[in-house]
Amino acid sequence: MSSRPPSRRRSVTAVTLVGAFMAFLDATIVNIAVPDMETSFPRNSLGDLSWVLNGYNIAFAAFLVPFGRLADRWGRKRSFLLGLGLFTAASGLCALAGSVPLLVAARVLQAVGGALLVPTSLALLLEVFPAARRAAAVAAYGAASAVAAGIGPSVGGVLVALRGWELVFLVNLPLGVVTAVAGRWVLTESREPRGLPLPDLPGAGLLGIAVGALALAAVKGQDWGWGTRATLGFLALAAAALLAVALRSARHAAPVVDPALLRLRSFSVANAASLLFAIAFFATLLCNVLYLTAVWDYSTLRAGLAVTPAPIAASLVALPAERLARRLGARAVCVAGMLVFAAGTCLYGTWIGPHPDFAGAWLPVSALTGIGAGASLPGLGAAALADVPPARFAVGTAANSAARQTGAVLGVALLVAAVGTPTPDALRHALQRGWLFAAACTVPAILLTLCLTGGTGRAGGAPAAAEDEVSAPGSAATLRRAEP
Repeated sequence: MSSRPPSRRRSVTAVTLVGAFMAFLDATIVNIAVPDMETSFPRNSLGDLSWVLNGYNIAFAAFLVPFGRLADRWGRKRSFLLGLGLFTAASGLCALAGSVPLLVAARVLQAVGGALLVPTSLALLLEVFPAARRAAAVAAYGAASAVAAGIGPSVGGVLVALRGWELVFLVNLPLGVVTAVAGRWVLTESREPRGLPLPDLPGAGLLGIAVGALALAAVKGQDWGWGTRATLGFLALAAAALLAVALRSARHAAPVVDPALLRLRSFSVANAASLLFAIAFFATLLCNVLYLTAVWDYSTLRAGLAVTPAPIAASLVALPAERLARRLGARAVCVAGMLVFAAGTCLYGTWIGPHPDFAGAWLPVSALTGIGAGASLPGLGAAALADVPPARFAVGTAANSAARQTGAVLGVALLVAAVGTPTPDALRHALQRGWLFAAACTVPAILLTLCLTGGTGRAGGAPAAAEDEVSAPGSAATLRRAEP
């Protein structure tokens, strides 16, 4: 049981949520900066610049689970502060990068810090809440991450307008320093008992190679030719790396992908649906920015503000949708949300015209997609954890985040492939194809979600992990207190 006073609980909540907020914000804030980067790096194509987004998402997805396990062994406060420091320093390197390869390398380093921040922030947050209130804590954490991802483009638009794409990264420096100082004061060290196996970091690297090779084949396939040796070679590399991850996970004591969790139907189905829906969601985010800046000729600031209605709608819907899911079942709410999202993306692709019409066209369609995303994403996360044993709660949460980030990588890569390199006259129709592609990706996500067991508001009808005395990483029930 947690006996932390409310003031300390609020302080820990603030520090951990800010840390996670920074990591999730940087998964999408750079989208709005891509047009400005094209101006700074005129010799690089959209496919080249897509790796500024994908490099972050690949490393973030690959290392979330193993870094969570490593923090359990090494110490969560120490890991949180290390991740925060690495993330902040890498943000400065991003702003100083003078070429796209250097920028991508700095983004990968930034993602490594983010992958340390996210699982440790959740574990430290859960530790200060009693079992009866952990569900609310997880809901607040999920809402913060969803809002961070959603408002990224609008915040980025303001920053780019003030001083260019570099400010998107420089803003992390003061925020990171303040959070680190506060974290040293309010966080308390905790770790699991000694003897935990080391996480499978080589397996995480193989997972990153698999996702990266698949993304590279998608981005470059049209240029190289889909049947060329280069494209087929990278597809084969992705398949071989995934097979190696599966084989290692079957034997390793602390695998990247836990076979025991995959045998839970709700976990595997909800994570697969999360990945597919994330493809549609992140493809739509980038497509929106490109359409506003390239077709409607909006400035970066104006485009950033124009994409704001969707995350506002998502944040307003997320909490009521979570309550509704508890009454009607996650399946019903998620399917309804994805249908609404698909309708919105179809309207983007068929109704949005070549001339700016924010109030009459863009605003209602953005609100529609925001409502759909706000109803779907939190529900899929809850469904993924419904049957996860309490002792694996933090690992299950990290795995669901990794599934979404993998979807983000594939969404950006496949959008670039769908849009191609059109002439200015054909750009509008190419971006319309991108929106319709996003709508199509929701179809298999909906079909998978229909396979979830309904009836209790949870995927499998099992008691929610947070309602039990959680003996997972971050739980006061099993943590051994330790001095830093």
